[in-house]
Amino acid sequence: MPTLPETIAGILKSSPDVLIVCHVGPDGDCLGGSLALALGCEALGIRATVGSADGVPEAYLALPGASRVITVPPEGRPGAGVAVECSSLERAGAFAEALRQSRTVINIDHHLSNTGYGNVVYWDTSAAAVGEQIYEVLRAMGVRLTEPMAQCLLTAIVTDTGSFRFPNTTAKTLRLAAELMDLGASVHAVVERVYETRTPGSLRLTGAALRELTLSADGRVAWTVVTPQMLQTAGAATEDTTGLVGMLRQIRGVKLALLFEVTPAGIRVGIRSREPVRSHVIAETFGGGGHRGAAGFTAQGELDDVIARTLAAAERELRVHA
Repeated sequence: MPTLPETIAGILKSSPDVLIVCHVGPDGDCLGGSLALALGCEALGIRATVGSADGVPEAYLALPGASRVITVPPEGRPGAGVAVECSSLERAGAFAEALRQSRTVINIDHHLSNTGYGNVVYWDTSAAAVGEQIYEVLRAMGVRLTEPMAQCLLTAIVTDTGSFRFPNTTAKTLRLAAELMDLGASVHAVVERVYETRTPGSLRLTGAALRELTLSADGRVAWTVVTPQMLQTAGAATEDTTGLVGMLRQIRGVKLALLFEVTPAGIRVGIRSREPVRSHVIAETFGGGGHRGAAGFTAQGELDDVIARTLAAAERELRVHA
């Protein structure tokens, strides 16, 4: 009986075209994995398109193939639609309907909260990054990895493991990273672009967000807010909020960090936690999802109300592990 990567490989190799879709607000893992898969398909003569409703953040514009990512769904019915790290079809944003219309929907994800949609579901919560899963698909397809593919996959792995600092890093992860480096991929290039290149606006925004920092009475929960006015005053972009919530988790004694970002689509809530607190459980309360240590959701309503409801859910999760 074929494995899931082998099943997916067979579908892709028999499809005239493939639409590969990122989740809204794509990160390095989602983009890196999606672009690597597209490059692998094209190496076998399969027409592949990568779609991202929110485009490509500046930190990832240098990735091979990033300039070809589309933000508007293509016309026609794709032969195969691959949802990358979309825990539900809705997480594909403007591309959700295009995925639904695909002749075969392939769901590749490693988040704990995947809803199990699609014709083929490759759901592996043990994978440190979706890039690990994409690697298995490419290997099953018989693709000979090139340096550009390797750089995309290494970007996926480095960013989703926090440069190999997070608990999801395994020996398998490190062995794969070494293999990709042997092909010419660079960890340094990823770290420099993603973590060590900041705009003046992003630094000003960090200062503004830290001024809004609030701690719970017992010091276990930290949260802050980012508003459109704060972005405008700082001269920052929406993507400059990346990393803020993780910074709050660094505070001594904090078990749970929250970032409330006011956007036109609603209030985006980023969650980061330390063991044993479960970020994804809190996110799922509001229709979101993610990992045990990192998750998120988008809520509608007044900011103060969203903060109050989120803090109540956080307190319930903290009591479970008291």
